[in-house]
Formats: sequence, C-alpha cells, structure tokens
Amino acid sequence: MQVTKYQKLFLIVFLAIIFNSCFGLASFPEYFWDEGVYVDRATNFAKTLQMYQDPNYIDHPPLGWIIPSLLFAAIGFPESIVHLQTYDINLQLLLLFLIPRLVAVSYIIPIAILVYKLSDRLYNNKKFALISLATFGLIPAFWPFRNLLLDPLMILFVLVSLFLIVPRNDNHSSKSKLIISGVFLGCALLVKFSAIFFLPAMIFYVLRNNTRYRIIWSIPLIATLLSWIIAMSSQHDLSHILSTQLWQVNRASSLPYGIALQILAFIIPIGLVFGITGIVQLTKKKQFFAPLLSVPYLGFLFRGGFVGFVHTIPILPILSIFSGKPLYDFANRVSRIKSTQGNDRTFDLLLIVLVLSSIGITIWITSFDAGQAQREAIEYLTSTLPKNSTLVTNPGYGWVIKQFRPDLQVTDFFSFNFIKKIPDEVYFAESTSPDKRDSSLIQTQSIYEKSCLVKTFKKDPPLVHPYSFPSDMPWDVMIHHYTTKGCQ
Repeated sequence: MQVTKYQKLFLIVFLAIIFNSCFGLASFPEYFWDEGVYVDRATNFAKTLQMYQDPNYIDHPPLGWIIPSLLFAAIGFPESIVHLQTYDINLQLLLLFLIPRLVAVSYIIPIAILVYKLSDRLYNNKKFALISLATFGLIPAFWPFRNLLLDPLMILFVLVSLFLIVPRNDNHSSKSKLIISGVFLGCALLVKFSAIFFLPAMIFYVLRNNTRYRIIWSIPLIATLLSWIIAMSSQHDLSHILSTQLWQVNRASSLPYGIALQILAFIIPIGLVFGITGIVQLTKKKQFFAPLLSVPYLGFLFRGGFVGFVHTIPILPILSIFSGKPLYDFANRVSRIKSTQGNDRTFDLLLIVLVLSSIGITIWITSFDAGQAQREAIEYLTSTLPKNSTLVTNPGYGWVIKQFRPDLQVTDFFSFNFIKKIPDEVYFAESTSPDKRDSSLIQTQSIYEKSCLVKTFKKDPPLVHPYSFPSDMPWDVMIHHYTTKGCQ
C-alpha cells in the first residue's frame, strides 16, 4: 500500500510529539505535589488493594491510580528500582521518577491521535487535522502531561468516548460503539468527577440516534457509576467523598480571578487564540457541538474558585482540535505564497514552523534540571535523619523517601495540621512555609515557625527561561528542624 503525503506528515508530527514528551522526562519538570500523591496511592494499591490510604480523606474516585498500579505491580515497582545493585543513588532516583512519567506519556500518545482523528472527522480535512495535531505538540515540552495526574487520563477517556459516537460522514454510530462509549465516559467519571462538564457534548451526539440507541448508551454509563457507588457505600466511604467534593467546590483561591486565562496563555497561546476562534466560527454556523464541548469546562475554570495548572489540562486537546482550521486560514491570509490544491506551500511551511518550534521549545525548557535540588534533598534526608523521625514534606518526592526509609513517619503540611499529638521532634522539607500554601494550616504554621533552618538545596534556572519568572521556587528545598528543646 502506497504511503500518502499526509500519512508521512502525520508520522513526522507524531514523532515530534513523542520526542517532546520524553526528552529530559526524569528531570523536568520538578516533582509535583499531586503527582507524588497519586504515585503513592498507586504503589500502595498494588501492594494492599486498598483504594484509599486515609479513609477520612477521599478526594477522587480511585480509577486514576488503580490503572497505573497494574503496571507497577507487573514490574515490581518501586522495589525493583530500590533494590538495584548500584551505588549511584541518583540513578535510582531518576528511575523512580521516570517510571510513573512513562505511564503519563502513555496517555499522551492516544490523546494526540484522537486530537488528529476528531479534527479530521469534524472538519473532514486532513490539513486542518495535521495543524491541530501540531498545535497540540506546541504545548511547552508537554509539561502539563509529564506528571502522572488524573486529568490526562480523564480527558483521554472522554475523547475515546466522544470518538466512538462522532460518526464519519454523519452516519449513525453502531450499537456496540455506543455501549463502549458509555463505558468509557463512565470510566472518565471514575477518574475525576470534572468529566461531567463534557457530558452535554456527549448527549448532543447521542440524541441524534434513535431512542433505543440512547438507552443503550446510557445503561453502561449508569451501571459503571452505580457499581462504584455501591462499593463505596459498602465500605462506608460515600459520605467522606461527598463532603470532600463539597469542600473542593467551595475551596477559595489565593490566586487572582481569571488565573486560568494566564495559565492557558502560557501553556498553549496559539491553541488558545485559534481554538477560541474556531469555536466561535462553528457557533456562528449553528454547529453547537463545539461550544457544548468547550464552554461548560471553560465555565468551570473561570467560576472563581480554586484553579491550578492541573485543572486546565483537559481543555488543552479540545482547544487544539478546533484551532486547526482558523490557524490554517490565518496562515493563508498573511502569506503571499500562492497555493493550489496540488501544491500547498503555505500548509507545508506552517507545519514545518510548528514542528520545529515545538522541538526547539522542548530542548530549551528541559535544559533546566528542575528536579536536581529535590533529588539532592532526598539523598540528604535518607542518609541523615534519625531513625523513626517525623518528616513533613512535599508528597511529590515524599513517596520516594518512604521507599528508602520505611521507618520514617512521612506526612505533609495538610495532614500534619490535624495530628493530635505533636512529636517532640519534627523535620520539615519544603520549598515554602505552610501559610504560603494555605492560611488555614494554623497548627502546622505554629510548629514551623519554631523550627530552625538546617540546610537549603537550590537550583537556579537560566536567566531566560519560563522558570525564572515565578516568585516562588517550588523546585527548591529548605530543611527545617523543630524540637521542644528549641534551636541548638
């Protein structure tokens, strides 16, 4: 079978995306709080089959860490790395952080394919689809997708579910595809409840089928959710997750309103501008699928509550899907190159610029080893802390410390805030004070203020680098020591 031009171009863009995902993966970005929480839960589930380590704090459904735990169990992670016959602990640390991130990369690959496929189906134009794919590849070093988080897996399931019900050439989806689509959307909700904001777009397409098929799509979705609710109820955990969800909905943000726009403008500026343009264009043509797929989630981002970069992840592939056509049209307008159907030099040039730019950004942004200070702190803590000490630290790397020092009582700022009996001696290893994370951490802050600085691990980014702009340095580690005897 002869390989077409568009298949070759797809392969080039796709390989660029894999490069952007994997280059410097173990050392960039820094080892993030949420990533450590989910890796710790996944490793714990692989050993104990316990969905929640703390039954009083159930923040999300468990599927997001159950799936990675299957791979961890298959390769004996993390014990297989901790017990390596090597004297190079830095190599062990890099491998410990690399394995979960390779799982995260495994989410990026199908997401990228679905961005291309969905754009092609919606516009019926492979040029637009390739531009959408290249726009997705422009996300700086795929930084938001490099951490093992819930949101990439959630949006992957949403996109699979959507792909199965968005027909080619307006044909109705088959019964089997509708069933599988319902299952995948149910799985998305069992990864993170925010998948519900994509439900209107799903319903829009399902309603285009006959009534019998609507019921077929709904049954697996409802059955998936009910099975989990029954399991939670039997373990008396349902009330805990409901209370936690209410807390998260009402959680105040210390960041200014509209921070999501700033995050999106930094992560995917081209996709933001042309993605919104594409959504507006389709809405004017009364093609309401685009706003139904994007507006509910954008409303969630701009609702005024707590929003971080993690929450923007699901909208990134959506914006990329709708950016292909307007970006291609814009390039044609500003270009003076006359293109024909058989010789589209503007399209070729635009694709080359996008691919080379994405690779250049990747090499530039990953040139900073953002995890070095944290790895150095891990080496220091595991080798110097007294036996059975209490360590309050960032879960982003706290889970690794547990592997080398199972005798330590490792916790975080939030959990420590509710400890009833404060130990006589506590070590803190963090980049900032508790009140900078949350002003409600009164107990943690009071103990932290009585502690003494022991050692600081710092790593300065290059002068011209995105990590040179933040006022805080979350990749640095300051080690404090508290004792009832006071500073020595």
